[in-house]
Amino acid sequence: MKKYLLSITLLCSFNIYADGHSNVKPGEETGEFHYFNVTNPAGFVNAIDEHYASDCAKKWQSESGAEVVLMGVLGSVHTHFIYVGYKNNDMLEKGRSIVTSCPETAELIRKLSKHSEPSDYVSRLGEQSLEVGDWTTDSHFMKFDFNVELGKASVYAKEWTKMMNSLEQTNSAGLITHRAGNGWMSHFVYVGGDSIDDLYTTFDANSQTEAFQTFIENISSIRTLRNVSLITPVKGYPAKR
Repeated sequence: MKKYLLSITLLCSFNIYADGHSNVKPGEETGEFHYFNVTNPAGFVNAIDEHYASDCAKKWQSESGAEVVLMGVLGSVHTHFIYVGYKNNDMLEKGRSIVTSCPETAELIRKLSKHSEPSDYVSRLGEQSLEVGDWTTDSHFMKFDFNVELGKASVYAKEWTKMMNSLEQTNSAGLITHRAGNGWMSHFVYVGGDSIDDLYTTFDANSQTEAFQTFIENISSIRTLRNVSLITPVKGYPAKR
């Protein structure tokens, strides 16, 4: 299955630092994040399965290339999120025009609401500004939700790029830039690992490096950290069947 997570236009002007150690590259997708506090996990997953099997979903995904993945969340009011990823914003626009016109989608929304707390639902539109490695090879992720001062996104991204290009030990990682949504967060960063122990061990080692400490010092005045959660992929719904 191709990557599910997002793409970008934001940082085309970045230099990738010329010391020969270049981990960071522009992201490859754009998409939607739908967060739920699920009360009936079996019913919730079954509702997505039913929609995926419909002619509506087949047409939607075949014509837009939409990739769908359900993620489990620990450490948040939300227990799960659904990610719907597209290659670019043109495909997102095309995909939404197809899927939102189907009666099967209206039924999906009704069932997802039935099997979750409607008042906790949050949706956001985002792009993967930058990425490191291949997140689809990792099994668990730490997710850092935060707000960056308005007008300072490029400053944060430049500092993050500099840090990630300096680290010797990394798995997958990415910087997501939100464009719209409720329960507002301007960005999140994810870092991946083969296991929870691998994820924590790598993060703890990297957090002791000079590059990490310099990064924290340089962005502390423009970033407000809001939440840290553990993310685990639950089930994918690929466009290619």
